[in-house]
Amino acid sequence: MSSALPRSARGRPPDPDLEARVLAATLDLYGEVGWAGFNFDVLARRARVGKAALYGKWGSKERLIVAALTAWRTSQPPYVESGSLRRDLTELAARILSTYLGHGGAVMLRAQLEAKVYPELFGAAMEDLQRQRKQAGRSIVLGAIERGELPACTSPALVLDAVAGIITNHVLTTPPDKMAALTKRSAEYAETVADFVLTAAGYRPPASTEAPGIAVDPG
Repeated sequence: MSSALPRSARGRPPDPDLEARVLAATLDLYGEVGWAGFNFDVLARRARVGKAALYGKWGSKERLIVAALTAWRTSQPPYVESGSLRRDLTELAARILSTYLGHGGAVMLRAQLEAKVYPELFGAAMEDLQRQRKQAGRSIVLGAIERGELPACTSPALVLDAVAGIITNHVLTTPPDKMAALTKRSAEYAETVADFVLTAAGYRPPASTEAPGIAVDPG
C-alpha cells in the first residue's frame, strides 16, 4: 500500500485569508507612509506573510497598492437615489466625509495627491475610484434639474466640486484635537455643507417638502 499523501494534504495548506489580509495591511501601511515609504519587508511582517508570496502574486509595490485601492473601491456600497436632491446631496456629502474620517481617510488623501505626482502608477486607479462618485453625483444633479429643483443651466461638476472641496478643505484644516468633535457631528456637518451648496446653486425645493434646514437669524 502506498504511503504517499494526497496532493491536497502535502505541504502547508493554502491560506484563504491571505489576500484580504495583505490588501488591508497594504492600505494601512500606505496610509501611514505613502508611496516613498512603502516597503515589502514591513508589509510582510504586518500581514504575517513571506515576501516571496507578495512578489509571486503582485510582483511590485505599485501593483499591490493599486490592487488594494481597487478592492477598497469595489467594496463601497452603490449610491441609491431617493428622488430628493437635498437628501441625495446630503448623503453624498456624508459619504465623502465618512471616508476622510474613517479608516481609509489618509489613504484617499495620499492617493489623490500621489496620483498627480505618479500618474503612471496611480492615475488610472484614482480615475476609476473618482468615476464612481462623479457618475452618482452627476445623476443626482441631472435628476434634480429634470424635476425643476435646480436651474437648467446648473453645472453638475461645479456642484460636486463645491461639496467635495468644502469637505476636503475642512478635514485638512481641522486641528487634530478637534477631529473627534468633527466625527461626532459629521452627519450635521454633511447636512450643513449640502444646504450651503444648494442655496448657492439656486435650489428650489418641491412644494410638498420642507425647505433646506439653513438657520436664519430671526432678528
